[in-house]
Amino acid sequence: MLLFIAKGLSFVLFVILRYGLRYRYRMIITNLTRAFPGRSTLEYQELLNGYYRHISDLCVEPFLFFCASDAHREQLARFTNLGLLSTLHQAHRPVVLLASHYGNWEYLAKLPQLTDYPVYTAYSPIKNHWLNRLLIYLRSRLGMSLIPKQNFYRQALMVLRDPHNLPLLLLIADQRPGPGSTKHHLPFLHQDTAVQIGAERMAMLSNATVLSIEARQTDRFQYQFTFRLLSEQAAKTVPLAITRQYYQALERVITHAPVFWLWSHNRWKGMAAEPA
Repeated sequence: MLLFIAKGLSFVLFVILRYGLRYRYRMIITNLTRAFPGRSTLEYQELLNGYYRHISDLCVEPFLFFCASDAHREQLARFTNLGLLSTLHQAHRPVVLLASHYGNWEYLAKLPQLTDYPVYTAYSPIKNHWLNRLLIYLRSRLGMSLIPKQNFYRQALMVLRDPHNLPLLLLIADQRPGPGSTKHHLPFLHQDTAVQIGAERMAMLSNATVLSIEARQTDRFQYQFTFRLLSEQAAKTVPLAITRQYYQALERVITHAPVFWLWSHNRWKGMAAEPA
């Protein structure tokens, strides 16, 4: 019954977003054509429709996930390579885990139930008080500790450096750098792309181990997450090496199944219009 309701709600959202509101249509099609130049009009339309289906599911999935039973939740989010976390915890290694806007990152709220690490992540408060409280509840009810975006860098670094704590810091690392921050650029999806390096800096300053987590949809509303080692001791890496590895891996994942990335986000705002 729960899946039936989720599919119905997602279909209604798809019709509204795709044909009613035409939600960020120009942004989505612009991003797709720049990232995948030379494809046919039909291919772009297939990607566009696939993305609208995905974001419709994406709006429903957090509520499906948290209303589901524990057994059903196990089917919705499966994790491989969990032994890697166990090995690092036994070695007393703090971990910086780099996720992305691919698949459903909200499912990662389950991580505290799967590891001995206390798990921390960033949280951006929103203006609507009721919705803000609901999202905090949904994201923390399985044990995730939320650090507000205000002064996040300083607080997260304190958590990583705390000698009485052994944390796992989860970060969505493919976001556009904020205004006023120092810009570093890498090639990504055929474009010169400004990248955030705050995660890499925190990892280097705390000599944490850096992992990435890759998502793959296995069925409707269901994802498999796999951990990948990027750097065992971040302090020993050269600047931008970790960030470069992360973006190269993310590009491979996106190229394999493009519709599951967040194309409606203005990722290249302020960048040149021509592909790099």
